[in-house]
Amino acid sequence: MNVNEKLIALLKPLGIPVKPDVYRGDAGEYIEFNYADERSILLADDLPIIDEITLQIHLYTKNNPIKLKKQIRRLLRLGGFIVVSTNQIYENDSGYNHVIITALIESVTPAEELPEDEEEY
Repeated sequence: MNVNEKLIALLKPLGIPVKPDVYRGDAGEYIEFNYADERSILLADDLPIIDEITLQIHLYTKNNPIKLKKQIRRLLRLGGFIVVSTNQIYENDSGYNHVIITALIESVTPAEELPEDEEEY
């Protein structure tokens, strides 16, 4: 399961749409997420073994976001993510409360991304 699939599955119990990058529906509450950073943090024989992936999870709601914000953070932690920060702003033009949760997770580099022999690297 890749990180996108994992995040969508983790947040499914909330019962609101969760989409990568841009949500194009008409729900009053929804979540978008994007990759903020992706880097190798463990190398072996100069090859990446473990990646650290930092995501920004954006909650949009016209309601009070406190309960959903706490639920999202809890679900992320239960799913193996480290919650780094949470910010909240009010968007005057749309009337939405916008909560941005930054979280990271470590991921094993897929074997198909590694060269078959050293000559390719």
